[in-house]
Parts: sequence; structure tokens; C-alpha cells
Amino acid sequence: MNRLSRVPGPAAVLLLAACTAAPAPAPPPSASVPPPPSAAVAPVPASTGPQRGCSSLVSVGLGDDAWRTAPAAGPAVFGALDYRWGDRAGFAERAPDGQGWRWFKVAMRLRGGTPATVSIPEPQRAVAALTYLNGLDHTVAFAACGATAGEFAGGFVVREAVCLPVDVTSGGATARIVLDFGNGGC
Repeated sequence: MNRLSRVPGPAAVLLLAACTAAPAPAPPPSASVPPPPSAAVAPVPASTGPQRGCSSLVSVGLGDDAWRTAPAAGPAVFGALDYRWGDRAGFAERAPDGQGWRWFKVAMRLRGGTPATVSIPEPQRAVAALTYLNGLDHTVAFAACGATAGEFAGGFVVREAVCLPVDVTSGGATARIVLDFGNGGC
């Protein structure tokens, strides 16, 4: 008679399941799956170094012409993947999640060999956040990845139509771009 046969019926099953079950594998991170509604926006201090490394580079499928015409600041270019900049109707059709965020897929292309930090300035942090990491952030640092341009998946969330200033800091200089999320012109 083995040890489990002395444990009453349902308790034996639970005990056996608890002892033999392997932990469920963690789902792979995905830029297309928003974090749960309970996720809080947490700024990342610039002093923490690169948060997005070269192992997370992707090819988002935008052609060179699309990248040439996309909004840019310093070494960073922002390519909207599921939205047309300034599109009021497209913005209105996008339903907010349970916390009031509207999600936008915006790839960022970074000039080769150039690290950069992307930030949403303080006055806009109540209405916008970055989604380039596994959550909502106000600042994200990106590593320099070789001599050619690198593309990073991610994007932005906004609570309302806004002309959103975005700061890109690289090499001690900061450049600002204003991105139009549903405002119809900035």
C-alpha cells in the first residue's frame, strides 16, 4: 500500500496534483497583448540604462518610403502600424479598455549605433504612456544595436484625443516631436 492510499479520496487527488503538476510556462511577451486593467503606469528612471536591448529587435514590415515620411525626432522615427496620424474617426472608433486607455501600435526605428531614451513629458503623463516594455511607462531607454537601423515593436496608449509631445534624448541632446492621436492636426 502506498502513502497516498491512506489519504481520503478527494484530498489524495489534490495532494497528487499538487506534487506532480509542473508549473505553467509563462506566456511569451507580446506587444499586441495589453497588460491587465490593473497595470499601473510606472516611470522608468533614465539612469537605469537601456531597457530594450538588441534581442528585442523586430522587422515590422514598413517599407523604406513609409519610414522616410514617418514623424521623427533625433535618431528615432515613429511608424504607426494600425492608425493614420490625426485620424479623428479612427480614434473615435477605437474603444478604450477598462482603464480608459486607447492602444496604438507604433513601431520605433532607431538610427544604427545610436542609443536613445524616449519620454512623455510630465504634463502629458496623465493622458498618455509608452508600451515598448511589458507594461505602461513614461520613459523607455533603447540600446544601440549595430551599424544599421533597428526596429522596436510597441506603441502608445492615450486616454483622449491629443497632440502628444514626445522627447527623444540621445548623445546629451533632446529633440521633441508632436504626434497627433485623433486631434485632426497639431
